Amino acid sequence: MLDNVSSQAVTLILVSTAVALLIGMGITVFFTKRTKTNSDWAIGGRKVPTIVLIFTMFATQCGGGVLVGHIGIAYSSGYAVLAYLFAGCAGLLLMILAANWFRKNEFVTIPDIFRKLYGENKFLLIVASIMAMIVPFGWICSQSVSFGKLFASLTGVNTVVLIAIFLIICVLFTLPSGFNSVVWSDFVFGVMMLILCLITAGQALSMGGGWSNILANFPEQENVTLPGGILGAGVSTTLLWIIAATPGMMTNQMSIQRVCAADSVKNARKVLYLSVVLMILMELWVVVVGITTRSLVPALGEGEDATGIFLTMIPVWSQALFAGLVTTTILTTTDSSLQSVSVNVTNDIYAKFINQNANDAQLKKFARISTVVIAALAFFIAVSFQQVLNLIVMSYSYAASGLLVPIYFGYAFSKKHTLAPITGIISMIAGVVGCAIFNFFIPTFLPAAFYGIIISFVAMVISLYATEKKNKVGQTA
Repeated sequence: MLDNVSSQAVTLILVSTAVALLIGMGITVFFTKRTKTNSDWAIGGRKVPTIVLIFTMFATQCGGGVLVGHIGIAYSSGYAVLAYLFAGCAGLLLMILAANWFRKNEFVTIPDIFRKLYGENKFLLIVASIMAMIVPFGWICSQSVSFGKLFASLTGVNTVVLIAIFLIICVLFTLPSGFNSVVWSDFVFGVMMLILCLITAGQALSMGGGWSNILANFPEQENVTLPGGILGAGVSTTLLWIIAATPGMMTNQMSIQRVCAADSVKNARKVLYLSVVLMILMELWVVVVGITTRSLVPALGEGEDATGIFLTMIPVWSQALFAGLVTTTILTTTDSSLQSVSVNVTNDIYAKFINQNANDAQLKKFARISTVVIAALAFFIAVSFQQVLNLIVMSYSYAASGLLVPIYFGYAFSKKHTLAPITGIISMIAGVVGCAIFNFFIPTFLPAAFYGIIISFVAMVISLYATEKKNKVGQTA
């Protein structure tokens, strides 16, 4: 992607990246002594300032997929990328409906939610833990591959070596202070992202001769008009984004963690809607860069090459800063995912089923060990399946199919019904199996996740009715 970058730019890019990483490492060292308990490591002791949580939510959601994938959508289909934005933002805004409940119950992970709704059941909690880890673990693998491919073209170093180096860096960021180092790094890098986006958006507008001229030179005019341009990628693709991104955002454990880490219900809601504002600003930048690049270079083979082409058109100093931005953006998503999966393994499996008497010191030690093991596993998967990004899209569908109904409809039903563990188990499994059936055997116009969610809901209602009826019969007898 960076073949046309000059040797001077390469040097500046490497310096910029190194400085950014040193800043992140400094943050990690600073918080190491302030991370005293497992709660500190897992969720910052619920003492993280609201402004930091807002930026970490923003930085976590805006990873390499936004910088490369979303710009590719804007390049190919103009305003169609706004449909993806609306779907993701809708997911975060819908979480506001349950934010009060999330925060008051002081959940740390998704299995904590299942425990509250359905009771203590080993099989239920293990399945919930596995479902919760699907998306963040997939992010670790995909972001590592993205980093490896990006810097392989820049430096000539083998992709496998770069993936290993990147994961080691992520472990070093996460290991000492967990959630604190992750969110404060996200905060610093998130601010940097917004500043650099503002600078490069101005450069794009200048290169294109102003927004009106840029739009006039876009090949498919129907894709840069509103509201029709929002469907520029096609109705089926737009539906896929909505059905995947909206529930995917609502069931992403990293989103839930940041809501639960707020120091009050009011601030939990603030984290959600203000992070949406930042995501909108980021996506406006995506629109400007993607459409400008298409107007200036209309014949790229792949839309996702647009980021690299844009990089070669801006001044050398901007190239360096932009490449540093890409690195830190990928890093913020990956270390958040790594810490999230580690918390699952430590709090929901080790502490609940392996060593129920573990003290704080033992939990912190295990969390750090599990972080290294997770990174090692991610390394082997990433280097074995370098097309892992295709699998990640599928993982969103399965996670949403298995988690959306048991969490949110379970919360709604729990106000008037007593939910049995079997109801949560059946709802999760039915959703995943339903998604798989429509994905592999019955392909239709609508995405498989749509059917998975519907089947999960029907299974929950039937199970709820059956278990309540059984209880009533038992009580009568």
